[in-house]
Amino acid sequence: CGITNLEDALTCIRYGVDFLGFNFYPGSPRYIPPEDAKKIIGRLPFYIQTVGILVRPDFEKIWEIVRNSGVSAVQIYEPEGAIDFTKIPVPAILGLRIETQIKKIARTGNVTMVLVDSFSCKQFGGTGKTFDWHMIPENILTEKLILAGGIHAENIGDALNEINPAVIDVASGSEKSPGVKDPQKIKKMMQIITEHNLEAIQNE
Repeated sequence: CGITNLEDALTCIRYGVDFLGFNFYPGSPRYIPPEDAKKIIGRLPFYIQTVGILVRPDFEKIWEIVRNSGVSAVQIYEPEGAIDFTKIPVPAILGLRIETQIKKIARTGNVTMVLVDSFSCKQFGGTGKTFDWHMIPENILTEKLILAGGIHAENIGDALNEINPAVIDVASGSEKSPGVKDPQKIKKMMQIITEHNLEAIQNE
């Protein structure tokens, strides 16, 4: 998450990343205008999933962002009003910050996936802070779970072994500075993920 330029996007793809996140929240240090994201997305392989991060959007804002950016999915923190996720034109990921919204995870409605993240009063994602993963309710299926919050090369193995989420979301743990990716950090994490997946296949 936190793609701001084409070079970083292609670096992530080269090392095997499946999802690229674009932060459309103006308060984020990784903010990118939807129109700029669209230029990057237009240069990517067709199979790459692109996700737009939105904070407190209403239904019209979601439509506008999807149209102007060309993302293939949206990740929504604290949606305004009662949004019918089935009417959103692309798959929707519900972003929940663990300290304040843990009870809401059980009521996700028709969202495609649920992202659980660390709480910060100043940031939505990219905090670099971890949380107690065991606070995640057991009724959330791992195939629907995206784990975020302070994931990096030193703890991604623990996340895979303890939680084994469908997707791991990394922002600060893959960067040199906010919005600037570190190829070596990405490479190391993807190697750990690949080794974990191979071991899981061998143990089946």
